[in-house]
Amino acid sequence: MERYFSEAQRELIFSEVTTAVYMVDSSAINGQEMNAKNREIFEKYLKYIFEFSPQIDKVYVLLNKIDLPNSREDDIFALLTEGLSEDLRNKVAFTPVSVKEGSAQHRLIEILDYEIQKSTLSMQRLGKIRNLLDQLKISTLSEYLLFNQPDGLLIASTFGRFESKPLEFMKFEIGTLDSNLYQIYQTIMNSLNIQSISPLSLSTIVYESDICYVLVKEVSDGAVLMAVTKNKKPEVFAGVMNSLNGEDFENLKKYIRASNF
Repeated sequence: MERYFSEAQRELIFSEVTTAVYMVDSSAINGQEMNAKNREIFEKYLKYIFEFSPQIDKVYVLLNKIDLPNSREDDIFALLTEGLSEDLRNKVAFTPVSVKEGSAQHRLIEILDYEIQKSTLSMQRLGKIRNLLDQLKISTLSEYLLFNQPDGLLIASTFGRFESKPLEFMKFEIGTLDSNLYQIYQTIMNSLNIQSISPLSLSTIVYESDICYVLVKEVSDGAVLMAVTKNKKPEVFAGVMNSLNGEDFENLKKYIRASNF
């Protein structure tokens, strides 16, 4: 276990996880040293599972051996949950079980069945989103990447699969819009007697390099779309701008909001 948590091994062990199940002996809570060890291992497990498999949204904790007379599952639960943040607590599901009596096996089947159904639905949604991004690409001859806004991780792109390097774990970070840029914009709008504005009015940002344009537009509260043009021809830039204000973009926005992706 020390090797699993080591710097040399932990990324290999905890990356590309699809379902996270943590089993603990509910009778092993005798003595301060044992309790500290249980807590240390659990904290490391949570830290690395969410760091190297950020797509995981639930860790299933099985409190095993509740059939034993000396089982103290309530104490183990209290030990493992003490001091956890509310966000982290919402990502951990505890279940008292017994391998001997079969409830652990039954619970594991439930977990895997649920995760398989969720994964299938997620893949269907990803397929639809990739299709919508491809429609934008075809009409503008530009590449598109969709990022999850809270953590900045890549959701889908017109580059195809991104579960391996170099796109794996790619993150997008941008400063808040209620900045100096917004203050200038607000001043200009006020001078034009336009009062009803908000930071969301600045939903599209354009960057320019020597060879292309990069456009970033908010799709919803939880997603940001990036477009990268293949050149700097005026018609290419105009095509992307038209698409980001056209039917293809609206279809993408409606689907993401409707599916609560």
